[in-house]
Amino acid sequence: MLDFDDLEDFTPLERLPNLDHWKAVMEFSVEQAALLSAMIDPFDCENLILAKRQNHARWKKAHGHALGIVSAIRQGLISPVVCMGYVEEEVSDWNGNPSLERNLRVVRPTQREAEISMADTIITRASLLAWITTANVQVTRPPRPVEKQLVERMPKASAPIVQQPPPLALPNYSHKSEGLEFVEEAIKHFWSTYDEEDPSTAPRRDEIIEYLKGRGASGRESEAVDLILRPKNMRTAHLKNRKVPTRADK
Repeated sequence: MLDFDDLEDFTPLERLPNLDHWKAVMEFSVEQAALLSAMIDPFDCENLILAKRQNHARWKKAHGHALGIVSAIRQGLISPVVCMGYVEEEVSDWNGNPSLERNLRVVRPTQREAEISMADTIITRASLLAWITTANVQVTRPPRPVEKQLVERMPKASAPIVQQPPPLALPNYSHKSEGLEFVEEAIKHFWSTYDEEDPSTAPRRDEIIEYLKGRGASGRESEAVDLILRPKNMRTAHLKNRKVPTRADK
């Protein structure tokens, strides 16, 4: 992540590519995810080897992200959609002489004898963002405008201290419940990447409900959370096909 406290350490905005065309993509290869985390467009630089060969300014950061993602997959912090890896298999030639071949196969993340393929293993945007947040991964971000930074760096005039009356015990404008926790989880894992100007970035209703059920919510609770968070103009299509919840959904 860029150091916003020192203007000299900023990466000039024109050096960072515009990645808006990747907003609607919900699944990436490990290699693509690592390049995007380093603000390298995979359309301009297709893989990590090419980034190193071109001596890209952030190729080391991209390689570091790739190794971190693979490590997170191994430890179960990121659940891949499909995990591909290279395994050595014994084969025989026409004369019956045995030899080892290195082949690409579907492997388990915990299968240590297999080398996980960064180009072929697929992960979701939601799992990637959750790992970045949880592990506090320092990804590359565009700098804020210089004018805004200069204003923020100017010392603010100290406000006069005003004696405030002691707060009343009631009313208490805070509340916690399991339902609110489900709402917060849905926002974090699905709606944090939603772009109002691009409806295709909205998560599907069924994947939100399935996720919340896996977290312990009932069918009605899951539907209620989706209804609360989904913008009005996106609800109509789902209401036509809405089914009556059964006992199994609860």
